[in-house]
Amino acid sequence: MSEEIRAQNDTSMLNLRKMLLIFLSVICVAVVLVNGWIVNNTWQRMLDDTQNNARNLSQSVSQQSEDSFLQVELVLQDLRDRITLIGLDGERQVYLHDLLSTRKASLPQLHGLFVYDANGDWVVTSAAEMPKKHFNNSDRDYFRYHMTHTDPGMLISKVIHSRSTGELIIPLSMRLNNSDGSFRGVLLATIRIDYFRQVFGYYTLGERGLMALISDKGNLFYARPSPDDTINRNLSSSPLFTHLLKESASGTAIYKAAIDGVERVFGYASMKRYPLVVTVGYGKQQLLQTWLTGVLVYIVLCILLLLAIVMLGYLLLRNLSKSIQNQRELAEVRDQLTQMNHALQNLALVDSLTGLANRRQFDLYLDSSLEQAERARSPVALLMIDVDSFKRFNDTYGHLAGDECLKRIASALQQVPHRADDLIARYGGEEFAVILPDSGRKGALRYAQAAVDAVALMNIPHESSDVAEKIVTISVGVHALEDEATNTSREALISEADKALYQAKTAGKNRVEML
Repeated sequence: MSEEIRAQNDTSMLNLRKMLLIFLSVICVAVVLVNGWIVNNTWQRMLDDTQNNARNLSQSVSQQSEDSFLQVELVLQDLRDRITLIGLDGERQVYLHDLLSTRKASLPQLHGLFVYDANGDWVVTSAAEMPKKHFNNSDRDYFRYHMTHTDPGMLISKVIHSRSTGELIIPLSMRLNNSDGSFRGVLLATIRIDYFRQVFGYYTLGERGLMALISDKGNLFYARPSPDDTINRNLSSSPLFTHLLKESASGTAIYKAAIDGVERVFGYASMKRYPLVVTVGYGKQQLLQTWLTGVLVYIVLCILLLLAIVMLGYLLLRNLSKSIQNQRELAEVRDQLTQMNHALQNLALVDSLTGLANRRQFDLYLDSSLEQAERARSPVALLMIDVDSFKRFNDTYGHLAGDECLKRIASALQQVPHRADDLIARYGGEEFAVILPDSGRKGALRYAQAAVDAVALMNIPHESSDVAEKIVTISVGVHALEDEATNTSREALISEADKALYQAKTAGKNRVEML
């Protein structure tokens, strides 16, 4: 195999290796992308489901809380109407006390109902009996508000501690007017924070979940599971108040809660009748842990699949490398065998001493030349050459000199002008033969004479020679087939050329004879 072909094969194998690597890389990337998309899609679905749950739950709790406030507002409106009709005289206070007690008992969210005069003193309460201690609430924010504001609506104030029980309560108050519209006092209802603690506790939000009731100004009424010391904290810096509520009265978002800095998936809903907002949040970190737990097996399977693909690719590349190596080795062995076959052919067809064709090649070529001459009806000539007195040359100079002499004669015969189709062979011992296809008597005699002259011109000394010059010479017998039948056999042609050679020998050597 030539170096060019070997280089082409190596390049083809290298390209195949690159294509396999690219193919495996594409498969791995495709597996990663597809599975990455699936994993990300499961996370997005979980986020979407959590946002929907947070939105629905915030709306549900907001509606429930709004209903609780509405029930109290209706009670306060009814009480105000009754007080406007019957007044607050002493004989009416027993009736009003019973009425407040009945109303309080009907609403579980209520901590108490109270009526204050224009000075802030308790007039009537829902308690079983008036406290012996004198209470004056003129310092409360809601009382001061109603003293200076005439609007008839219900005011929801920030969380305070009850002076009678010490509980955390949300004050809901209305202004009482005299018949001339002047300030008469305040009608107050208080809602227990424990009520919202109980209501919010019904829902499962997870370890980092959050549910809160907040005013639209950002003041926290209650947050689960935050401690009570966070109550009344202002959260107006939260994204809920900086932009979310400005864009929509309800919705969902992911942000860090201002109350504790924990990132959550929030749902929020504003109340329609009251300046309050309910938010519900699920801890994002907990969601991630839940999601990872769900997709962990899938991720492990994907990793195992990738490892299997990589291992398969490694084995394929390894086998391909071995195959390439084996093919290269086989190619080298084939080249060696081809070279050996050529060498064996040369050994079988070439004379090892002179480098000319040997007897076997001579016989094959002569048969082929005779067949060609018969088919083409063309001439063919054979020259039989013998070194004159060669035995005496060996006896005189030794066999090594004899071998050197034969090599020089072979070189001289090759240097005589001849065609590429002509075959010069060592017939055996000191004998040579020349086959001249498509050559007649004239061409054969011309080559034969040139060969005799070429050998004589080398002036190889031969003291035992019969010629006067005492140099090595050759005798040549020629026989050519021209007009006679061309189906002459190899043996017949050789026999005729040998006869001509014998004549040259007996005629004095160093000459050419033709039959």
